Amino acid sequence: MSFLGQTAASGGHSARRRLKVGVLVDLALSDTAGGHVKCWQRLAEAAVEYREQLDLTVHFSGFEPRRIELSDSVRYIIMPPVFSTARVIRELPDHTDLARWHPRLAAALTGYDVIHTTDAFFCYASTATRVGRRHGIPVVSSTHTNTPEYARITTEKLLQRLLGHGRAFRAANDNLALPLFVKGLLEARLRRHLEQVVAAMGSSGAALDPKHPDRHRGLLLRRGIDRALFSPKRRDREWLERRFGVPSNHLVLMYAGKLDAGKNVPLLAPIMLNLREAGHRVHLLLAGAGAEQRALEDALGASLTCAGPLDQTEVARAYASADLFLFPSAIDELGNAAIEAMACGLPTLVAAGSGVAMRMADCAGMLVLPGDNPQQWAAIIAQLIADPKRRAAMGAASRSFAETRIPSWAEVLEQDLLPIWQAVAIRV
Repeated sequence: MSFLGQTAASGGHSARRRLKVGVLVDLALSDTAGGHVKCWQRLAEAAVEYREQLDLTVHFSGFEPRRIELSDSVRYIIMPPVFSTARVIRELPDHTDLARWHPRLAAALTGYDVIHTTDAFFCYASTATRVGRRHGIPVVSSTHTNTPEYARITTEKLLQRLLGHGRAFRAANDNLALPLFVKGLLEARLRRHLEQVVAAMGSSGAALDPKHPDRHRGLLLRRGIDRALFSPKRRDREWLERRFGVPSNHLVLMYAGKLDAGKNVPLLAPIMLNLREAGHRVHLLLAGAGAEQRALEDALGASLTCAGPLDQTEVARAYASADLFLFPSAIDELGNAAIEAMACGLPTLVAAGSGVAMRMADCAGMLVLPGDNPQQWAAIIAQLIADPKRRAAMGAASRSFAETRIPSWAEVLEQDLLPIWQAVAIRV
């Protein structure tokens, strides 16, 4: 029987015994955390209603050890890193653990029926595969970001900050090809990790590694949505203008997420400058924080509002009250922010190459554009500015797509994760 056949045949496991699953997220649980962390927060919240089937622990990294009980069957455990990237480099979008073994985590993993890693590269993943081999515990993996490419972009940006743009930078970046070297190291770790896990789940639907198609092809971890929270009904333009100082009679473009080069947010500045030079009354609202914030503020001045990280309720209200959503990242496997904006009825422009562009290109409320051509983005936005009826139709199509094609978080848990976890637990 194939793996997918076993998955379909595994429904009786949960009725016999509650499945104990440990999910490993080698990132900090914080108010400023990105979509990777928020994805597992939403899934953990959904798991509270599945207490008869599932006992779920989500492990996060953090300097203050904590245990947070969501219910008697769902909890977060935060453990200090063994060797954090913060010891080496301060300016990273997210810090993780560079050690290859985490003794405290290893001790916690031995009691699970299934271990689920959410990266293939760092301390939690390497600890999980070693524990899995020693104790016969199946390890499942899911991909949330194109980490090798993210690392290449981040390394290049760090070299620029350290060395400038002169001869030293060209030697490190072009001659020694250090960013490509880092990318290659992580790609090799990904291949090794796939060789050790029972199943790997993609988010964009693209093959993770052509050498191991049987481990991931057809296994998809989608992103969910809370359609009541993220809804066009929350639109309140007066509140948006008052809360964030957005000028009236301007088209509001919005982005939510980390403000770093890996997310391609530097593209937003030339888009805005092109629109302003053409005489369009536009304002950019950013919900998030990151190393590129100062450069964007310097370039755009009063036509930019940096709101910082917003909680779920406030960011939902902001989405619904804006006019267009821009998602320039080409490395996200499936961006939560773009899905949330669509659910709020926003016309959405996304960069080619991202998971949302690949999996949702048939949505009439979304346009896919090159991630390196700000002039084309500006031209499309100018067309939408001139055509309010088209914007309204795209917004309605975005909401319709969210209602009919994007699952709830409970559906993601029940349809994508539980069958895989139950199937691999039976096989051992």
